[in-house]
Amino acid sequence: MYKINYAWIDQEYFYDGDDLGAIIHEDKTVFKTWAPMATGVYLNLYLDGEGLSRMESLPMERLDKGVWYVEILRDLDGCFYTYSFEYNHKKNPETIDIYAKACGVNGDLGAVVNFSTTDPIGWENVDRPVCKNPCDAVIYECHVRDFSVHPSSGVPAKLRGKFLAMAKGGTRNRSTNTCLDHLQELGVTHVQLLPVADYATVDEAHPEKNQFNWGYDPKNYNCLEGSYSTDPYDPKCRVREFKKLVMELHKRGIGVVMDVVFNHTYYTDESAFERSFPYYYHRHINGKFTNGSGCGNETASEHLMMRKYIVDSLKFWATEYKVDGFRFDLMALHDIDTMNHIRDELDKIDPQILLYGEGWTGGASPLASDKLAYKWNSYRFGRVGLFNDNIRDSIKGGTFNVFDTGFVSGNTHSVAMLKRGIAGSVPHPELHEAKEACWAFEPTQTINYCEAHDNNTLWDKLCICSNNASEEDRIRMDKLAAAIVLLSQGVPFLQLGQDFLRTKPRILKPGEEPNEVNIFDENSYNAPDYTNAIDWTRKTQYSAVFDYYKALIALRKSSSLLRMSMKWEVEQKLSFWKISHGNFLIYSLFEGSESFVVALNGSNEDRYFDLPMGEWLLVLDENGKSYPAPRTGHVCCPRISAVVYKLKPF
Repeated sequence: MYKINYAWIDQEYFYDGDDLGAIIHEDKTVFKTWAPMATGVYLNLYLDGEGLSRMESLPMERLDKGVWYVEILRDLDGCFYTYSFEYNHKKNPETIDIYAKACGVNGDLGAVVNFSTTDPIGWENVDRPVCKNPCDAVIYECHVRDFSVHPSSGVPAKLRGKFLAMAKGGTRNRSTNTCLDHLQELGVTHVQLLPVADYATVDEAHPEKNQFNWGYDPKNYNCLEGSYSTDPYDPKCRVREFKKLVMELHKRGIGVVMDVVFNHTYYTDESAFERSFPYYYHRHINGKFTNGSGCGNETASEHLMMRKYIVDSLKFWATEYKVDGFRFDLMALHDIDTMNHIRDELDKIDPQILLYGEGWTGGASPLASDKLAYKWNSYRFGRVGLFNDNIRDSIKGGTFNVFDTGFVSGNTHSVAMLKRGIAGSVPHPELHEAKEACWAFEPTQTINYCEAHDNNTLWDKLCICSNNASEEDRIRMDKLAAAIVLLSQGVPFLQLGQDFLRTKPRILKPGEEPNEVNIFDENSYNAPDYTNAIDWTRKTQYSAVFDYYKALIALRKSSSLLRMSMKWEVEQKLSFWKISHGNFLIYSLFEGSESFVVALNGSNEDRYFDLPMGEWLLVLDENGKSYPAPRTGHVCCPRISAVVYKLKPF
């Protein structure tokens, strides 16, 4: 079976219709699925989402282009279904429809849903927030459960860890804003949700087990995860509650970005894709699954119906749920043509939809490297963003060497790489070193960050690599890192809780002796709430850090010079000063009468410099404060800090 000719299948059987799945019409329900090599397909209908009460099993009719079809002359809203695919006259085990847009508990059965009945009150009156170009965005990565599950969130116990908790305003920890109000107070423009599509390893039927996962174990790509709903048995409940979340964020001017995981499936032979059409949707060599994801398999985006599946899924989320962007996990496993096609199709819906991802894989892929969406192929898909691991490591030190230091922690050899990141990783006439970090087509393509869900948090990394520094100095390092991310050209990205020194404490095993490394969890994908839950009391404890992040975001929003979207702008309007100190750099931004001077001091000594001619306002000091009194001449950038001056208007 694995010796199929994929090119021939795509040529002969590619189906461009938009009606795969279960669709309700006025007086009938139509089911369509694609399986060109199947010798038979059967629709199995159920009254419940657990598969306990089958109503009937019906043979489907084969149409052109490998499509199978059956029509039921009644509205099946609220019913559940599976397919049985027959190959060589032998039935595969029942499977959920890969095109199912809703599902029963634990995602084993698809649900037939009339989506017009799932809109919360006011849904039609709330539009996407405006984001004219990606550099206007400030992205904040959140995990739904982490966000509110801790008692300090102020969320009622029955809603903690749910979609509705993220949609609830007015929550406090004493006098401190938490959750939704926190997002608005901080000033972020977009919330990136770790995967909220249905995933495999949390038992939705037994929340008392307190299972946890980031969601990179994908099961159903068009269905929502039931553990985030208040009733996982009701397919419409999770739909309605997620729409409520999107609506409430949109009301506050905050967009929603979905983290999507199309590069692999959690199950391999048992996946719905393999049961629907064996060997088509995944990459293989000699009948064996390849493992470019590091998770046991990788999907074959170059096969036209897999590409169509990804595009159809994204279009569904963007239209039915008004999602504002997509972050691709291990995006380099997808071929370049697929990523460009996705951008074209999303542009037809709304050109403001963000699209970015990881420019690397989790292992070797059999597809030629020049066909894949690697970071170093970025010029061939320039309308898609990529995470900037160069600026990440230059800021805080190598991610995979926890003892390695970066610019903020005293490394004097990271300035060249850091400058490239500050310039948005686009070519700049003043920069000649670290050419490998000059990879972006435009600054809109670079996602600048120093902390994400993967690896140690920034604070934990600093506690390890700068273990001998005082807490005060590590706080200075953290704030300087934030200044670099938010004052660089490109798109800034923060992790939930980074603005109040998020930490991930690890539960030690019996007999394990604690040390400066193992007390933190650097891979908390399935760790308990003790590790992952956001402790909102830290926002009160480190309120000065939060206020600093808030001031940085406000400053970034105040001027287009701090978020230029075109390469030529960066080349002409950003200039680096010639500085002899290895851990100190200054750059200017200028356009007409508007000018900024940004100084970044990673050393443990105060540094002094002379401002250009004119009167300057200190708009950001080491504490995030601004001052109305103009300054001239000789000024100071305190140790381990950033300062920003703005030319006083004439």
